[in-house]
Amino acid sequence: MNIEDGQLFRNNTQIMNEEEIKKATKSLKKFIEYEIETSITYHADLYNNKSNKKIKELVLGDLND
Repeated sequence: MNIEDGQLFRNNTQIMNEEEIKKATKSLKKFIEYEIETSITYHADLYNNKSNKKIKELVLGDLND
């Protein structure tokens, strides 16, 4: 995940192949069941605006696409 302009986004799927996207979605899906208040991304950016809700939106969006 990345944070840009204060919003939480998936990694850039334009540079990922199908297998990488599936793997990332599977990994994120594990977090849906937890009440996450703050997410810390790889580059130490913080997102603390209902992280669990946003992660669920990101995962379900991929599953529905």
